[in-house]
Amino acid sequence: MSRESAHARALLWLHWPAATVLAAAGQWSHSCFQAQQAAEKALKALLADRDQDLRSHSLAALLRELGGEASQRWAAQARALDKLYAPTRDPDALGDAAPMDVFGPEDATAAMDAARSLLDWAANELSP
Repeated sequence: MSRESAHARALLWLHWPAATVLAAAGQWSHSCFQAQQAAEKALKALLADRDQDLRSHSLAALLRELGGEASQRWAAQARALDKLYAPTRDPDALGDAAPMDVFGPEDATAAMDAARSLLDWAANELSP
């Protein structure tokens, strides 16, 4: 794949507004999940730009794949968002508690803040 086509493909991964829309609707667990997804897509954009492997849902693993200082710089955000991948979307991930009964506005805000920082960093890294 050419450098130009890899970069164009990478930019497609940076558009993910669902977390904000869901938070505005009071759908906190869904907003948390979509924030994790937005951050995942941001990291995959960077990997796509380098024509590297994209096969993981773990932000920590994607950061390791990126290498360099990214893994340490964004480790806290990755850990926080990785914890949201399954329990925010799987009805049985939290035992007998439904995700909608466990996650609240503070969780969505924290998740969106972490995701936004990763999205902003990725967009900056992909800027010409």
